[in-house]
Amino acid sequence: MKRQKIGQLAEDVLVELKKQCYSRSSVQYYRQAFANIARYAAKVGEAFLSDGFAKRYMLDKHGWNIGSNDTPTAYIRYQLRAIRVLKFYEDNGCIPGWASHPKKPPVCFRNHYDLYMSECARRGLSVKTVTDRSNALCDFLIYVKGKNITRIASINKGLLDEYLLMYNDKAPGSMPRVVSSLRCFLRSMFSNSVIPNDLSLFIPSGSRYPRKPVHKLWTSEEVKNLLDFVNRSDSRGKRDYALMLLVVRYGIRAGDIINLKLADINWESMVIQFRQHKTSVTNVLPILDDVGWALADWITNARPKQASTNHVFTHLKAPYGGMKFINGVFRKRMAVAGISRTVRRNAGPHSLRHSLASNMLAGQVPLPVITAILGHTSSLSTTVYLHSDVEGLRQCALDVEEGGL
Repeated sequence: MKRQKIGQLAEDVLVELKKQCYSRSSVQYYRQAFANIARYAAKVGEAFLSDGFAKRYMLDKHGWNIGSNDTPTAYIRYQLRAIRVLKFYEDNGCIPGWASHPKKPPVCFRNHYDLYMSECARRGLSVKTVTDRSNALCDFLIYVKGKNITRIASINKGLLDEYLLMYNDKAPGSMPRVVSSLRCFLRSMFSNSVIPNDLSLFIPSGSRYPRKPVHKLWTSEEVKNLLDFVNRSDSRGKRDYALMLLVVRYGIRAGDIINLKLADINWESMVIQFRQHKTSVTNVLPILDDVGWALADWITNARPKQASTNHVFTHLKAPYGGMKFINGVFRKRMAVAGISRTVRRNAGPHSLRHSLASNMLAGQVPLPVITAILGHTSSLSTTVYLHSDVEGLRQCALDVEEGGL
């Protein structure tokens, strides 16, 4: 796309915002922000938008260094958003969705972090695996910096043990991912001569940190209240109710709900068929009556007509892109239903997946059927969710053995 002067670019973006049905207040905000940018450009003699101009503008007018690792205030985020919208429209001819804010490592470790992330990319690892390793590594490096250590070579076995024991107490379910991520990172640092010894050899296996038993976090009454307290007379209620039913009735993972497409719902065959992001295995689920009515109500009567995406669940305000997270939906709905989070260590959508598995087991549903509904590739994976009913699990194990599976 041909480069435009900042003033003309701003006018084109404002026209596009109106086409995308942005609210009047949002358009007015962008108009003011663009006017400030245009005035600054005229003052410094800049005709076109560039990264260098954006940095100077934010520093001179708002006192913000774009390269800073500090957390921006809401005001600064909106100013950065205005610049991003202009730049994205100039490059792509459309309005971008809201940007997420991934974790970043401390500046002193940035070079080694980038080296490892580049290796992960060259190895062809999936986007999810790279993201998981990045998050785990950032958490670790932030912890290390908090110990006044600023060199990778200063990390030792004692510090690793201390961190892993602390993390296991904080989030035992994440230990396999954390252990694997740290082991691979330290192995990379050794092979690149950043550290003198292969510290990956001191990272114990996941069995050193056994997972704590998973207890049934939700009672049937709580699940019923969660759904009953949703006001389905407005668009947000219709959307939230439909996506929550997918978790409550099927235990579908949050990532798969976010990625669910309109084409994944086969109304003729009355099935939901989608490829699971975690396993890449296709899961096929029958559309239950209440799920079908809820999905139809959302898609037909409430899903924004302006949405250009084919995702089932979208935002309710412009630019109407697909949702990126659903944990916030559950937090808000739990608050409305009066379900306290303080008495639970975990109360997000994944905990309902655990509860569904436990309730099915208590209802004498065979283990292979539970495995199929949850979309696991093996019944061994399913047993992680079923510690809350040991006797039932033993009976399922006997049934599987007798059936020759």
